[in-house]
Amino acid sequence: VRHFMPVEFLKNYLKTMSYYKASVFHWHLTDDVAWRLEIPSRPKLAGANPKSPEFYSEADVREVVTYAASLFIDVLPTIETPGHALAALSAYPELACSGSHFEIPDRITGLPIHVLCVSKKEVADFMSDVIAVVVKLFPFPYVHIGGDEVSTAQWDESPHIKAFAVQIGLHNTGPDVLETWFCHLSNELQAVNRSIIMWDDHFQNRAFSVSKRCPHAEKTWVVQAWKMLFPVSANEETILSGFPFRTLASPIRTVYLDYPVASTDFNRSLNWKITEPGSRTMGGSANMWTEDSKPEEVMAKVYPRYLAITDRLWGGPSYTRVASMVKWTTSNEELYRPRSLDEGSERAAHRHCSPAGPLPTQFGVTCGKFAFTEAPVSATWKGAEVLTNMVPYGERFRGDRALDEDEGSYFWAIAPPAGGVFTVSWADSPNKSMRVGKWFTELSARTGSVDRPADQLVNGRLSVAQWLPNPGSKEKYKLKWVVVGSFKNGRAHADSTLLDQGPVAAVQIESTQTQIQWMALVELTAKLGPGRSKPSFEDLPLQRARLVQVPMLM
Repeated sequence: VRHFMPVEFLKNYLKTMSYYKASVFHWHLTDDVAWRLEIPSRPKLAGANPKSPEFYSEADVREVVTYAASLFIDVLPTIETPGHALAALSAYPELACSGSHFEIPDRITGLPIHVLCVSKKEVADFMSDVIAVVVKLFPFPYVHIGGDEVSTAQWDESPHIKAFAVQIGLHNTGPDVLETWFCHLSNELQAVNRSIIMWDDHFQNRAFSVSKRCPHAEKTWVVQAWKMLFPVSANEETILSGFPFRTLASPIRTVYLDYPVASTDFNRSLNWKITEPGSRTMGGSANMWTEDSKPEEVMAKVYPRYLAITDRLWGGPSYTRVASMVKWTTSNEELYRPRSLDEGSERAAHRHCSPAGPLPTQFGVTCGKFAFTEAPVSATWKGAEVLTNMVPYGERFRGDRALDEDEGSYFWAIAPPAGGVFTVSWADSPNKSMRVGKWFTELSARTGSVDRPADQLVNGRLSVAQWLPNPGSKEKYKLKWVVVGSFKNGRAHADSTLLDQGPVAAVQIESTQTQIQWMALVELTAKLGPGRSKPSFEDLPLQRARLVQVPMLM
């Protein structure tokens, strides 16, 4: 939904899915940025975002569903509620608890704050209209109703929601109201022989049991687990046997195909442990969100990684891969060594992706990378120490990934806070000659990667620590921090006149405002200028303590 996918693209996507034995196409039709499904009784929804007005007519949906059925694929529609509803609110603002005008920004960053005011009759009537169309167009016995990333702050302040909660005896205006909404949709869908599927966010805030308004929820609801937090999972990957709901596994750290290869590669997906024995896991899903992907970019992210995921899912919940021994020959003897767990499957996947393989020849697919490749730190930053108080998304996204001149690797920080810093320093190097630093004529920082272009530093500055003359003191030079640039559109460039003042012993990127959007620092690049005789190491003050430190965040 976040980038519109034309019907012909979807049909080729389905055809490729079918070849690799996928059985369900999860079609995400509504979100904050657009509402893509035509609802005749609500004509303002289609084209709610004038900058992205494309939508699927009823005829389009029938064409896709019929084609999918010919390939033995069911289609699961998703109508996001009560969050991710900005497009609906922009078309029909009366569905909100407050406000009369809503605009869809060019780019949605951070978590959504606008939600449907679920205590209003207008909202119930709206969803009845939507459900009537969905049930008519999609014969699949399940409807996904969203439920992820729901901010209840507006409900907490709404007189309407407060009165509703008191009237029916709820204990709060957050999880209890949300659960009541799920109960309402479940009952409405059960009346037309449909069951609801929702994301697992809600279960972080609740015990297993649900309210008396949905006494059969554990039998009728299906939970799609992406966050995989307790009580759904204990390791963010594997469904726990004690979780009582029927569950679909789609852990963000294992099967999100819009995430970079360094996060979800062929090997990791193949070794995914889906569930504990005895759980009510129904299956799994590979998620391909398209906020950062146009149609022509999707397939290279899905393949070859989906080949590992489908291999794993069709293996069943108790399936385990066992390494065997394979024979190999040296010049003078035959030896045996353990075979990699994925050797056979990976070899097959490479054949499918090869120029003569079915993916390019039958489906026009050019496969992306199989695995993350590690590049060395560039000569410019050799010997530098990387310090940061930002939290990287795992070891493969550590700080030195931004120093290797490789577009495919980067420092990926989770939601940089105000005061978060990323520092590259020679000032405390054990190599005394390096402590002087380097003379730069150019210095720049770029955030937002090829596969995550929106993961930019929104508000930040670029600074350098330079050895500058210290007149009037017996210490000839002093290390001083100088702001040399600020971030705009994810990039910062240093003022060359400021760089010319002295050698750079450290470079620092600072987030000046807390942001929800993650930051992909792709490259920190610099151009070296001619060296100068002053200052030399002998000119620097005697070092008694660390010169460059990273502040702790409270």
